Amino acid sequence: MRATVRDAAGRSGCDRDTTEDREVTVRPLRAIALTAALIAVTATTAPTISAAPEPAAPEPAAASDTIASDRATVRDAPARLVLANAREGDPAKVRAYCGEWVRIAVTPRHAMSTPVGWVLRGHLTRASRPGGLAGVPERCGTDQARWRDWVGAINAPFRSLREVDGRWRRITFGTGVHLAATPDCVLSLNYTRHSAAPDVVDPAQRVPGLDMSKVSFRYLTTDGSIALVSAPRPGADHGVWGFVPSGCVRPKNREHVYFDEPVVQLEDLSGLRVGTGYPDATIRSRGCTAALLSPGHPRFGYWPDPRPENRPPCPV
Repeated sequence: MRATVRDAAGRSGCDRDTTEDREVTVRPLRAIALTAALIAVTATTAPTISAAPEPAAPEPAAASDTIASDRATVRDAPARLVLANAREGDPAKVRAYCGEWVRIAVTPRHAMSTPVGWVLRGHLTRASRPGGLAGVPERCGTDQARWRDWVGAINAPFRSLREVDGRWRRITFGTGVHLAATPDCVLSLNYTRHSAAPDVVDPAQRVPGLDMSKVSFRYLTTDGSIALVSAPRPGADHGVWGFVPSGCVRPKNREHVYFDEPVVQLEDLSGLRVGTGYPDATIRSRGCTAALLSPGHPRFGYWPDPRPENRPPCPV
């Protein structure tokens, strides 16, 4: 059974895994607690808890492949949130593609919160070759609401901008944070989900030697136990995504671990460049709403993408 909390009535239609790929994410106690918080957010639309998903339509036979890189981030949707890390040599079934992203089901040889998600095509042995996706169906857009099963709070909503010196700038990165200097707060590539107990970081997959002066926070898991963070290797220009207990995360040069200056969410980001500041008039013309703090975990940030009827009015 899958227990899922929504911030508005109705199914998301995001999980269409075949039986062998389906995630097991039973969270009855957490769902009840978060449902109570969401009721306080809006009195017009009551949250619902949906049990097992409806039977999925049959899919084409999957193409067998393996993970070729030392690690591959497994995401909820193409180019979006990291849910887990696949490891080199992990067998995988390729189910679909969307651009340079492919939806896979991994048979892991290590702990993972989920074996199902999107990875870059280049991280797979066969799919990365010319013609390597022949016969694989294109399937974009079906996982857009999948985050609801995984994220309890995020450092900035999807399609968001923050106010900096009177102008609005796009948010495309994590918030700088400190981690407590204890062995338990070393990043791990994966964690394990539990139905009736807190999620647990896998100590066997910790990554030592990262530059802990450059840690950034992205989101908190639904039960509040685990945080997704990133830290680079010394001298590297990109970070390693991993997981730590949420109690490790500390604010850095701000009051909270999320972007706590004014933040807005837009319906239309087309043409807005990263690093450019935009005036209030531009924001108002793009379907602006205020960011909504997470009903269940407001200390860790926002609700990633509230349904339109639950969004606060634009602050400008």
